[in-house]
Amino acid sequence: MKRKKLFLILFPLILGILIYVVYRSRNLFYFKIIKSHSLFYDQIIEIRKVAWTYRKFFPLWVVYSLPDGLWLFSFGAALLIDRIFYLFHFFLFTGIYIFMVGFEFVQKYLGGHGSLIGTYDPLDILFFTIGYISIVIISKFLHKKDNITKRQITLENKKNELIYDFKIIVIFSILSVLPTLF
Repeated sequence: MKRKKLFLILFPLILGILIYVVYRSRNLFYFKIIKSHSLFYDQIIEIRKVAWTYRKFFPLWVVYSLPDGLWLFSFGAALLIDRIFYLFHFFLFTGIYIFMVGFEFVQKYLGGHGSLIGTYDPLDILFFTIGYISIVIISKFLHKKDNITKRQITLENKKNELIYDFKIIVIFSILSVLPTLF
């Protein structure tokens, strides 16, 4: 289960970051991090040049909305797969999904192009929803009740899961904020 979980967390997350780095503005924070801390800056510039020749083949939603859905999918994989307290994590993840959709509506009324909180896009809501539903279905499929109930539920298990939850929420919160920083 560990390899599946790691793949379902890292692959969509890395793909979303690559889309940001390759196709989004150089003013975004991910690109600035690479520019200031990467030994491979010149290679990334060359990759961007080659990738931009193929940009016309990608619809706008691939560049602007898909990374959001990939981020939420990855976050859900980290929270839901192979968990002892699945129902608690399901409700936690559902709350995060509702918050993200609600934040899109905040952007509709208070945001705008160039603002710190971002720009409203109904496709972002669609991709959040696709990411949410996809990982809930996958995690439910992978969640084997008989395997989970055989584990000894101890205070140590509860403590470890809470520490893990806190780390995951902090990491994914930082990753969600970074693309909007200038």
